[in-house]
Amino acid sequence: MDIKLSKRMQAVADMVDGENVADIGCDHAFVSIYLAGKPFVKKVIAMDVKTGPVDIAKANVAAYNLENKIEIRMSDGFGNLEVGEADVAVIAGMGGYLMIDILKNGISHLNGGIGLVLQPQSDIKAVREYLVSVGYTIVDEDMLIEDGKYYSIIKAVPDSGEKADYSVDDYTCGPILLKKKHKTLKEYLHFSKEKNLQLEKKLSEQGSLKSKERIQELIEERKYIDNILQNFFEESI
Repeated sequence: MDIKLSKRMQAVADMVDGENVADIGCDHAFVSIYLAGKPFVKKVIAMDVKTGPVDIAKANVAAYNLENKIEIRMSDGFGNLEVGEADVAVIAGMGGYLMIDILKNGISHLNGGIGLVLQPQSDIKAVREYLVSVGYTIVDEDMLIEDGKYYSIIKAVPDSGEKADYSVDDYTCGPILLKKKHKTLKEYLHFSKEKNLQLEKKLSEQGSLKSKERIQELIEERKYIDNILQNFFEESI
């Protein structure tokens, strides 16, 4: 399929392996169009809550003559998707707590065993914690940098009856990213550490009680990052 995705959305699409895909919050349906070109994908249901993106998505799908493989629906999250219609749901490009709300409202689909490929823009730890709380296991993760921003992608499936046993480090950094010793995670940790140091320096010039309290928090965060770098990346600090 002759369609070029951004680096971030390409990484999301590469984690999809289901025959019937729900693209939730599809925007202009470029991921749906890309996936429809994969021989293992039988059908994509592309959904968005806004009229504008839905209309553009329909036009894009028609331009690629993919109406037979991609169905466009207006839907708030999983709202207009029947349980069992999709093997895997893609949800990308939104805040973590909005994503959790969508998953909560679509709990019947989660209970039905749908696979998930998620790319939260924030609060990634909370997303991982929610997945485990509803009986999901994280089976793959990726992390990349695009246009100066770091992005994490999570692939999760229903657990096999035994709840995933993740540590605080797993929830914070990602169990698979840590297992892979992912180079972009390592880069992100160093980036976060340097950002903390710069903020500490700026706050130290203020001298207020509030700034001193924040400095202490930043110091603890740096200590935690150092601990991760030592224990998982074998760095000497």
